[in-house]
Amino acid sequence: MIETYYKKLASYYDSEGRLLQYPSKKPMRIIVLIKIAEQIDMDRKYTEKEINEIIRQNIAFTDIELIRREMFQYRLIGRLRDGSEYWAEKDWRSTYEEMIR
Repeated sequence: MIETYYKKLASYYDSEGRLLQYPSKKPMRIIVLIKIAEQIDMDRKYTEKEINEIIRQNIAFTDIELIRREMFQYRLIGRLRDGSEYWAEKDWRSTYEEMIR
């Protein structure tokens, strides 16, 4: 089933590997969020601006906040309550193990 989602997702990306639109199906959304989360160093703290830049480099649309919010909601990233510091959640890879290629 996951392979089917990966095949469908190919049409969601441009030639530079940037996401053109956010998928409506939850499994596909999680897969695209994982692709972005894989670029976040597990041993580093980030500012909101740095996280936004990682996201911006991976999407071809402007709703960075949506992606950041969803990454937090699906526990791919954590943050301080005031949003001043972000990090990759340590256990996200085991949580989504069946979806990682």
